[in-house]
Amino acid sequence: MGARSFMLATRIPMSRDGFAEWLRTPLPGLDIIENPSAMYVGWASDGAAPDWDLAETAAHYPQAVAGIRAGRDKTPLQLLAPRAAQGFSLLRHRDEALEVYLYDYHGEETSTQTDLLMLAGAGRFAHPGTEAPVMYWGGDVYPGLPMPGDEPLAIMLVTHTRARFVDTHPLDTLIANLTPIETDFLTANAYGEDEAPPQASHDLLDPALRADPVADQ
Repeated sequence: MGARSFMLATRIPMSRDGFAEWLRTPLPGLDIIENPSAMYVGWASDGAAPDWDLAETAAHYPQAVAGIRAGRDKTPLQLLAPRAAQGFSLLRHRDEALEVYLYDYHGEETSTQTDLLMLAGAGRFAHPGTEAPVMYWGGDVYPGLPMPGDEPLAIMLVTHTRARFVDTHPLDTLIANLTPIETDFLTANAYGEDEAPPQASHDLLDPALRADPVADQ
């Protein structure tokens, strides 16, 4: 996929207690996702094979595999607190929901897969009956939801028990639901060409991520 930037966004209904429990529970195994091999089916990279087992990564970057696997053994708090401190992340519990907008400048597929696994596991702490879509998409440099006519890279539906990738979804409705989250993210991260990137905004980060950034490390 080249040197592109990658974004993830979702809104998963859950209680404050569920959010706190999710933050401190290690990521689930890959079996939480019903069809991981179908990640790209139906979307912009249809036909691509996701490297969930890290075989391709091991062939080209063997030294990276241990670190990736170690990351997948962590809790969301361990993964998110250092990332949130760097900015370009919206991670919060608001209005009875987990809200997420992650921006990875020139990110890697394996990092995104770890994030998808983390969000797949969030469904275990969601309100019963939840079926929440997670959108994964890419761009050249700047974040921003897909424009009309553009396709995401993948959409994963998160339920109270499992998650699964889907090959079709009403994008207009999904984008409309995620736009308020995107607006907060873009407003907080707006800066000019001659300015340094902003630090993490308190409006974007849940207090649980700010209070003790090294918790559970």
